[in-house]
Amino acid sequence: MYRRIGEYVSYAPIFTIGAWLIVAFSAILTAPATLDVWQDGEFAFLPESSPSRRAQQLFRDAFPPTDGTRFDSNTDVGTSVQRDPLGSNIVVVLFRENRPEGLSNADRYFLSERLVPRLESIRESTPFGDAVDSAQTETKIPEPQRVVRKITTPNDNRIGFFLKSLDNRAELVVLELKTEFLDRQNGLVVDRVEKLLTSSELMRSKPVGLAIAVSGSATVGRDLLRAERESAERTKMATRFLIVVLLLVLYRAPLLAMVPIITVGLAVEFSMALLTHLADLGWIGLFNGLEVYVTVVVYGAGVDYCLFLIARYKEELIEGQSYPDAIVRSIRKIGAALATSAGTSIIGIGMMTFAEFGKFRQAGIAIAIGLLVAVCFAVTFAPALLLLLRHWAFWPDIRKERPQQEDVWLPSTNVWKKIREQRWLDEFWNFAAGFLRKFPGRIFLVTIFVMLPFAIYGFSKQGDLSYGLITDLPDDVTSVDGARAIQAHFPTGITGPVVVLVQFNLEDLERQFQGDNLSDVRTAERLSQQMTDHLNTAIGELDQANFHIADVRNQTDPLGKGLRAKEYLDSLSSSFSETNARRTFSHRTYTSVRGQHAGQVMRLDFVLSTDPFERISLQKLSEIEELVRASIPEPLRSSAEVLSLGPTSLIRDLKSSTDRDRMLIHLLVAISVYLMLVALLRQPAVCAYLIATVVFSYFVSLGVTFLFFSLQSSSDVTEIDWKVPIYLFTFLIAMGEDYNILLMSRVAEDQKRRAPVDGILSALTRTGSIISSCGLIMAGTFATMMFGSLLGMVQLGFALAFGILLDTFVIRPILVPAWLILVNRGQFGPLGKWLGARQIEDSTNQNQQPEAPHEATGSL
Repeated sequence: MYRRIGEYVSYAPIFTIGAWLIVAFSAILTAPATLDVWQDGEFAFLPESSPSRRAQQLFRDAFPPTDGTRFDSNTDVGTSVQRDPLGSNIVVVLFRENRPEGLSNADRYFLSERLVPRLESIRESTPFGDAVDSAQTETKIPEPQRVVRKITTPNDNRIGFFLKSLDNRAELVVLELKTEFLDRQNGLVVDRVEKLLTSSELMRSKPVGLAIAVSGSATVGRDLLRAERESAERTKMATRFLIVVLLLVLYRAPLLAMVPIITVGLAVEFSMALLTHLADLGWIGLFNGLEVYVTVVVYGAGVDYCLFLIARYKEELIEGQSYPDAIVRSIRKIGAALATSAGTSIIGIGMMTFAEFGKFRQAGIAIAIGLLVAVCFAVTFAPALLLLLRHWAFWPDIRKERPQQEDVWLPSTNVWKKIREQRWLDEFWNFAAGFLRKFPGRIFLVTIFVMLPFAIYGFSKQGDLSYGLITDLPDDVTSVDGARAIQAHFPTGITGPVVVLVQFNLEDLERQFQGDNLSDVRTAERLSQQMTDHLNTAIGELDQANFHIADVRNQTDPLGKGLRAKEYLDSLSSSFSETNARRTFSHRTYTSVRGQHAGQVMRLDFVLSTDPFERISLQKLSEIEELVRASIPEPLRSSAEVLSLGPTSLIRDLKSSTDRDRMLIHLLVAISVYLMLVALLRQPAVCAYLIATVVFSYFVSLGVTFLFFSLQSSSDVTEIDWKVPIYLFTFLIAMGEDYNILLMSRVAEDQKRRAPVDGILSALTRTGSIISSCGLIMAGTFATMMFGSLLGMVQLGFALAFGILLDTFVIRPILVPAWLILVNRGQFGPLGKWLGARQIEDSTNQNQQPEAPHEATGSL
């Protein structure tokens, strides 16, 4: 098959290039806008069966919207700062640190008479939309078109005291939105609020010393989406620049360097266009940020494929082949190896499609498609370009009809000329081979001994993962500054409490309460009081601080149990109408009275004193749910279901889902790649060792990554982003084995003509330069992810780059050949033949020099 491909390309190179250009540019020019097909969010990719997703659906059914909004915006029904837990918010914080008494009357006047009216104008005139649509207008729009549902201020008659800090130094203004926090439609209103807070008009009227910041879940979401876009652009630019520089360094011929640049650049653009078409048809899904992973993987792998092809092309030309014949022979000889290498990566990464977390599934499909496109371009488009260029590919060195053995296409400076003349690069690999021949056992043990502490550290720390959203952002972004200001004066969870829903069996309720259910105010109050008394007793006995609970709100205590709430309630009128109104408001907020679950669902809000994304919050959430379950009366408990909403619940489900995925995908990737290796090499024991070495390098890379970022962190607790382990393992196993495949293929070929150990060392010297060059390029493309602004992407870029370098310069040239030499010398006794020895070599000859291997031309 590959011979036919080579013959076709050599016969019609112009047609081959033209066909690809027509197909690629047709796809690129007709591709839908990425914003139309990208899927935003993080938690929307959780399985529908996860508890938090079921809780969201239960909340929608139990508390259905009224006239387009979940709560009536004309009445203060809700008593929580954020009444709808499915929405998001923008939180403006005003604070003063230079006055012991806290905020002054002038500060509060500014808030109520200058700031809030302008925010109300934004609420009345801002529709759903991204920040790119931000032409400011004061024209009012109908209520259903407004993105802001309600603005709550410290002057609110019902819950305003929630928004005043106990130290009187800070107050909050909360804009409650109708959208989820990672919805792009929040961008316009967040942008307008930011512009207002920095406008010269508002700054002139702001009292001296009063500080203003903005945060809230919608602001965090906007900053995350913006950081993802910026990271994608930076990574793409850095990747292209790095590829150009590295190829110009590797080759002294700029036209030759342009072959992989043009080939892979077009392959990446065509891959992204193809993916957007497939997403537009609904055949696949694409999450926002996936472009980064496709770009770096396809660039790294695609350039490697082109380098392998060019290396074989040069060897064929040196042996005297014509340009067309050299192309045919190169594709025939290297095609199978490239297809196997790409196939291993595609199948390994494709195992991610078995994940339950949607982003992993989408990444597995998209990256596999990108790799398939890259290898197709490498065996057709790249050789067609080479054939068209002919000897001009080697310009400016076109003095000779054909390249010679000594031409390695490095820059023609005096330094590089001296290196070429003294053949330092070749001598390095010859020296490494000779050293391995003399001391394989010592080298093997020393290498393992040096890396083992990092592997143990990585293994022990693999569960210390960060699921925070704010911690992933740079310290200088808007939402992070605002979050720090809020946390300095308020409980961390005030703007996003944990919402616990208890769904009762309707028949059990009516049996327990003589035919009534929770639709009846008095019945709901009775049940709420019983549960509240039990919760108060349990929390008091176990110490409220132990649960990190700042406050609890429910139908019995709709404003919580704090001192401010008590003072406020004492100040209210005790008339029958006012009391009855408050009872109705509390009932409608904390009990389902409409919809398909009317009279069945009760709501409790827990305000945590810890960051909702911290690991301690995840642990305490489960304990809180158990407390709530224990507070349910015994006759109702067995049939009741307890579910929770909020960021902590979503993060817990994200952790559970990705933990399961990590174990499953690690297993599937390792098994699938192992089977591919066995099918190619026919040596099960050697293939198992190859997999084991890459798994070992994974734990070493993980340990070094933890250590590197712990040294940079000011915190005693160091965590890495939750995406790092699964992507690191998958890419190292699926793509790191490519180099082992190429090395072992050459070992098998050389051992047919030489003694087993000689064949191993000859293969090492022959493939050393080209595989090392490819490893540097692959590591460089992954390192470009460190130009992103998201901490998780920086950590992943570092881990992948280090892992590839470790595999390229330690695992493949040291651990793999050292092991093979020991096996083939009979160091493992009778087990040798089971461990993959071709034949047991006489160990007395181990120090004899082998037949001089061919020069390390980089051929495969």
